[in-house]
Amino acid sequence: MLQLYYFCNLMKQEDFSQILSRLLADAATEHGKRYPQGGALAWGLTGASYLGFALCGLPQTRLRDIQYSTRDRFGYVILDCRWYDSLVQRCFAGRESIDVILPGADGTPCHATLTTALFLEMLDFCREG
Repeated sequence: MLQLYYFCNLMKQEDFSQILSRLLADAATEHGKRYPQGGALAWGLTGASYLGFALCGLPQTRLRDIQYSTRDRFGYVILDCRWYDSLVQRCFAGRESIDVILPGADGTPCHATLTTALFLEMLDFCREG
């Protein structure tokens, strides 16, 4: 099995939405579920946009546009709160925070520090659709 936490160590080279999409897709597959083509990537962008809203000033209207269009096109996120501990472990590998690249307020990449608490909050946001 691919060590997903490895991807979270590549934050400086890769946008967090891509990392999150792989985490979501792999977690779903491990539990016998599949996203429609493009679904995991869209939910990864939605989660990263929530973090961009929380940490980088992404406008709430833009966040809601992304959230609603993702839900309308791909359905609700495939994510169970019982998977949270595993996702945190894979992404943070025992650390309290990681450096990430998120969508910024003016469309430019924003470098930020993501904590496990905010990561869990973001997962809840995605689950609530």
